[in-house]
Amino acid sequence: MENNQTIVPPHLNAEVYRSDTTGTSTLSYLDYIRLHPDGTILIGCSELTGRYWNGGVNIIQCEGKDKKFDKTEKKNISLTSGTADGCFVENSNKVLLCEDSGAVSIWTTSDDAWKQWTEELSVAEHDDVILCVDCLESGKKYVTAGADGNVKVWDICDLVCVRNYDSAHTMAVSNVSVRPKSHTFATGSLDQFISLWDENIFQPVCDIVKNNCGIRCLQWLDENRLVYGDDVGVLSLVDIRKPGEGTKLSEFPAAVHQLAVKSGSNKVAVCCDNKTVTVYEITSNSKINMTYKNGKLHNGFVRGLSWDVRDEDVLYSVGWDGELCKHNVNEKRIKEDS
Repeated sequence: MENNQTIVPPHLNAEVYRSDTTGTSTLSYLDYIRLHPDGTILIGCSELTGRYWNGGVNIIQCEGKDKKFDKTEKKNISLTSGTADGCFVENSNKVLLCEDSGAVSIWTTSDDAWKQWTEELSVAEHDDVILCVDCLESGKKYVTAGADGNVKVWDICDLVCVRNYDSAHTMAVSNVSVRPKSHTFATGSLDQFISLWDENIFQPVCDIVKNNCGIRCLQWLDENRLVYGDDVGVLSLVDIRKPGEGTKLSEFPAAVHQLAVKSGSNKVAVCCDNKTVTVYEITSNSKINMTYKNGKLHNGFVRGLSWDVRDEDVLYSVGWDGELCKHNVNEKRIKEDS
């Protein structure tokens, strides 16, 4: 066999690469999900493997059919960077998005025939990826945190940063959660600390926990108890009236990625760096009971969880397999008990 002596000039390969526009879809790797009381669902996604690290948001109305169901697309937003978190602002026609570029952006739409989204405001004040957002005062004040270790409070009427906690943590702030019925909030970081903040004070009120590894997620169970997960897969509970080490609730085979506490109840949904969704009930004396576990609905890592606002036994999840799944927690529990 003769050797192929053809030489392809390198500059031609470069030209093909520059002009190639295939494989740029950003809708496969779903990262988070938020639900509005009117039934609208916000799903954020980022491109992880393509040439362009873009992102986007799907805003949809869904009618459930069993556990996997058809999605009726309502509106879309395309971004020039990934998005790790976002939320609705009062109504379902206005959203706040956190972008990997360090920008916070406000998008609005009208109910006209085109139903197009328009970027109303955008400000880039974080020095790295914005990883999380939560609401301090509905429609007015929101708090963001990111991989730069900074925490910022925003007046979103004019999208102005009204409080900047510069170097709030020494490493990435992975999660922020506003304490119920107050203007204080907790942050969890890969620097192993969970800190409590007041929007009127520049310094942290206190360090609630010094963990033995990085904090990946946290949520308030009630006004005094905080549930958090870490890098080694431990789910723990701490009472802020007794700062210090948390009480271990459960262990997982992978890092705990996200928590979702059902408002007004003791139910906590958990997803890790795997395909399994688990639901627990936590009692007043900090005991834990597993009520639901399912690792068969998703074919990739589960990334986002959100409880249905109208049905307390329905949980939604999204993952890197591109699926939006519905979990009937009560139905599964009956089957397991029978």
